[in-house]
Amino acid sequence: MKETVLSFPCEGEPLVGILAEPDGTPAEVGVLIIVGGPQYRVGSHRQFTLLARHLAAHGIAALRFDYRSMGDSPGAARDFLGVDADIGAAITALLAARPALRRVVLWGLCDAASAALLYLEQTRDARVAGLALLNPWARSAATLAQ
Repeated sequence: MKETVLSFPCEGEPLVGILAEPDGTPAEVGVLIIVGGPQYRVGSHRQFTLLARHLAAHGIAALRFDYRSMGDSPGAARDFLGVDADIGAAITALLAARPALRRVVLWGLCDAASAALLYLEQTRDARVAGLALLNPWARSAATLAQ
């Protein structure tokens, strides 16, 4: 496998990602790793780096990227409720970088899992083949601690 730095536009600002690419013929579905919380594309304990490399070693292209304002991507700070454009731009970049890909799976942990659900609800993006969600984060006025 190999890793490639990608820079791609999102509403006029550049986003930075790392594409883990398999050797040989890849699967037709890639994985977009959506980072949750106030962290960047490596993830705590390098978990997103290790996940992307594992996927690529098993024939699946994987892109991990920084939202606007996180890691190496400039822009105004935002939370998981405001990253639809970032996710859409990353899907476009992944599919452009790997033309053999037809669709993507969105992978997210915690509020990134919630961001993936909200993105799909808002956009109905036909490029998304599935979701891998770990510990989605949800809150409401009724569930907040008193």
